[in-house]
Amino acid sequence: MTRPDGLSGGQSGSTRLVLHVGLPKTGTTYLQALLVRHRDALREAGVLYPYLRPQAMFLGAVEVRGSHEKFGLGAADVAGTWQALADRVRAHDGIAVISHEILGGAEPHEIAAALQPYSGLQVDVVVTARDLGRQTTAHWQEEVKLGSAASFADFERDQYLADHPEPPPRPHFWHAQDYAGALRRWSTFVPAQRVHLVTCPPPGAAPEVLWYRFAQACGIEVEAAAVVDPLAEAPANISLTREAIAVLRAVNAAVAGLLTPREHTQLVKRELGEGLLTSYSGTRPRAPASLTDVLVPAANRWRREIEASSHPVHGDLDDLSPLLAGPGEPAPDAVPPGVPDPAEVAALVEEVLRRVGQDRVDSRHDGAGNPGGLADSPRAVERLRRRLRLLRGRSVDS
Repeated sequence: MTRPDGLSGGQSGSTRLVLHVGLPKTGTTYLQALLVRHRDALREAGVLYPYLRPQAMFLGAVEVRGSHEKFGLGAADVAGTWQALADRVRAHDGIAVISHEILGGAEPHEIAAALQPYSGLQVDVVVTARDLGRQTTAHWQEEVKLGSAASFADFERDQYLADHPEPPPRPHFWHAQDYAGALRRWSTFVPAQRVHLVTCPPPGAAPEVLWYRFAQACGIEVEAAAVVDPLAEAPANISLTREAIAVLRAVNAAVAGLLTPREHTQLVKRELGEGLLTSYSGTRPRAPASLTDVLVPAANRWRREIEASSHPVHGDLDDLSPLLAGPGEPAPDAVPPGVPDPAEVAALVEEVLRRVGQDRVDSRHDGAGNPGGLADSPRAVERLRRRLRLLRGRSVDS
């Protein structure tokens, strides 16, 4: 039985941990969704994807990175989660996989803390990477989902995309997307031959290509990998159109300072950025050709470093050549006149603030410290959908 990318067997019977550490925006949500959906079948095949509670791997990764405040969480929300995952792993005989992209940017002291509960086990690390062209617009878009109202031009300036890629201190984009750097940091604690690189396939590739590259890197046998249906999950984190991003930026500007991080994550990032606005018509942003002189040399430098190392590569390093827009193509933040429609933005902001007010009243009444979001109220979601459709129709008529 053969699979794409030469997937083969060879795992031993002892416990072995595979840490999938991202990077962000490299198919991580899709891979994690497959692992969750097929968790029972994988466990029967000897591969554990440990479950504690919803979002446990996210909470464990946040605990390791000490970044709970960034996500609107308290220290008590994450405390002990990483150790609890380790306890599940140690009780398993075979391969165990833990996956979260927050771990990709871990600094050496955080990596040491992450590995400490797994002392004595064989550990492999998997880094997934995607070309810098697609990552540039994806990273900017993710910042907008998290609350930024910055234009792409602002993002270029702030992240030194148009000048020098690595001034001190290193901007977040370059730290988060440097796959060679992630391999280097994790190899400080794990032998380089067990720190794997998986390249994301180019646009148009079949979804199963990424799954089988990932499974190969994890050392999952052919028979175990075959229990997963790679078509069971659609690609996650669909890229927003330029027009949808413009709407979201305007919403962020309007609600700035009015929401807690948790409220923004639920109501704006998830319900708008990852929900309603994913079907917003328009064109997808592409990294401008003007970034060629910055992104291509960086990718070439990282490729040379990887080729000179002993890191196993699953996929083709050519897949990491930056994909950029052609000359004259509109900038990622260029939108037609009248976009965003002020009435549409006002309606979205009104609904978000109405829901926030209601949640705060409800949380005071029931003593809950975890306000919900639009997802907790199907009627609120449907009202917002109807209003969005109505406003879109008015914009077309005008």
